[in-house]
Amino acid sequence: ETRVTEEDRRNSLADAFAAQARSDWGVYQHLAGLPKPSFPACHALQHLQMATEKIAKAYRIRDTNADPRELVKHHTGFVEFVNAFFRTETIRDEYQGKETALKQLQKNVGALAREIEKLAPAIDPFTAPENAEYPWERDGKIYRPCDYGYPSLDLLKTAGGRATMKMVERAFASYETLHIS
Repeated sequence: ETRVTEEDRRNSLADAFAAQARSDWGVYQHLAGLPKPSFPACHALQHLQMATEKIAKAYRIRDTNADPRELVKHHTGFVEFVNAFFRTETIRDEYQGKETALKQLQKNVGALAREIEKLAPAIDPFTAPENAEYPWERDGKIYRPCDYGYPSLDLLKTAGGRATMKMVERAFASYETLHIS
């Protein structure tokens, strides 16, 4: 009888999260990349939030001692992952001598990571109820995700936003070879 080790179980779970995250990322890219979107922005943003949440969980399940049962309970973790990603030797080596550029990238990515995380409805329903999935109420008015403009995510359209998306793409492309611990 072959016994599955805890490390094998963690790696298998992490790989499953990475695969599902890549699927969500593909849907986000498809929905966001249409020349004239035929879907409201909330659908692309919901897939972006799910993809980043899952790839963060994949890395953290595989590369840290965090309890996978706790990680899967929460919709947070992308910001924490981004911080760990920037601390990897690979990234530090690439930006050697370009510390100012790295700090600016970290600032931009960190700001967007927080906004992307908040797209999950359970993150901050009282002070920041805007999310990509469910209607919400603010100041006595009901808002629908399909009609909302998400001004906090206008940053995605800037140079810093494009750099953030490149970092997210890198996280997907490097999953098999880059470790955050």
